[in-house]
This record gives sequence, C-alpha cells and structure tokens, in this order.
Amino acid sequence: MKSPQVQHSSKGKTQIATLLNLLHLFQKIDPEFPLQYAISLAVISQNEGMSLTSLSEKTGLALSTISRIVGALSDYRANGNPYGLVEIRLSPQERRKKELYLTEKGWKLINSIEALL
Repeated sequence: MKSPQVQHSSKGKTQIATLLNLLHLFQKIDPEFPLQYAISLAVISQNEGMSLTSLSEKTGLALSTISRIVGALSDYRANGNPYGLVEIRLSPQERRKKELYLTEKGWKLINSIEALL
C-alpha cells in the first residue's frame, strides 16, 4: 500500500529550511558535528558559568559524556582538532568546580544561529 502524499504548509517549509540552514552552520565547523555537541553549546549559552554537573543534568547526558563533549568544544579534545567554542574556568569560590563560558568564537556561532531564527 502506498503512503499518502503529505505536503508541508508554507510555514512548515520555512521552518524546515531554517532548520537546514542551522544544521549547515554546524557542518561548517565540522561536517560530522554531533547533535549532542550542538545541544550542549546551546545550553551553555543560556547558562554561562554553569558546572559540568549542571550541564549533565540539563541535557540528560552522562557526566562522562559531558566531560568528553566539553573537552571537544573547548581546547582539550583528545582526538582531532578542538573546536574552541567553550572556555573552562576554575570557580573562584570552589577550586574543584569548573565553570563553562562561551569563547568569542562560540558567541559568533550563537549569534549566527540567533540571526537564522
């Protein structure tokens, strides 16, 4: 049995086009930029100064996964070139706590995303 032909509304086409443009922005950074990285970057942009644990809680990703993601988004990627989008700072109040901030490059990407939306 053939599935029925469903067409997008004009609003739906526009939204899909926006989504594709957004995904292409991430592809410019890396053709295989993982979705978890994009989600983590967006959450950090809304909560600068947050800890790795907070990022783990807000994204629903394991702390070990978040640690790897933040390493890649910052300058500490184990394999491949780091993206330089996030800066890791030690908390002035708690020396063991790491705080996450966007770099200038990270903010440029977020501003490009906001311009699309």
